[in-house]
Amino acid sequence: MSDDADLPAWRVEASRYVIEDPWLRVRADDCLTEEGVRIAPFFVTEHRDWVIVVAITADDRLLLVDQYRHGWGITSRELPTGAIDSEDADPIAAGRRELLEETGYGGGEWRLVNTLAPNPANQSNRCYTVLATGVEKLAEPQDEPTERLRLLTVAVVDALALARCGGIVQAMHVAALATALGSRWGEGSLA
Repeated sequence: MSDDADLPAWRVEASRYVIEDPWLRVRADDCLTEEGVRIAPFFVTEHRDWVIVVAITADDRLLLVDQYRHGWGITSRELPTGAIDSEDADPIAAGRRELLEETGYGGGEWRLVNTLAPNPANQSNRCYTVLATGVEKLAEPQDEPTERLRLLTVAVVDALALARCGGIVQAMHVAALATALGSRWGEGSLA
């Protein structure tokens, strides 16, 4: 087997949903490894794909939002983010929609930076990082009762330092910052 060949996939003998709601589906798979080891059930969470927007204004300010996150019970400083809807043509379209909804900003130049796996061990979704430069205020953010946001901006040169010191704790957002900003501002890795 060459170094770049895929490893053998588990064989799924049975599969059933144990939770199904609009935000989360949990699937229980009964699996058999190539060596004959039975893993049953193995739980897979099926979240919708989402997009993280690294949005930068013409004067090199990064847009961030503060938002309450119930899992940790904290106000978390994050990048504008949201689920990709079936109506969105692609991750960039979803990013444009989410940025406008959450911050009122839009326009500028957009590009897809990467596609990441939040946790490929047991999550099936993808997370897309998009970089939007030269964004400007176009409207007021949309009011969403389940998502109270506070918009703030930081100088781009300070964004990775903020992530390094724990000012941004959402791991996928730290990864998005590192990959979208690392080479442009010469910051390199977060280590």
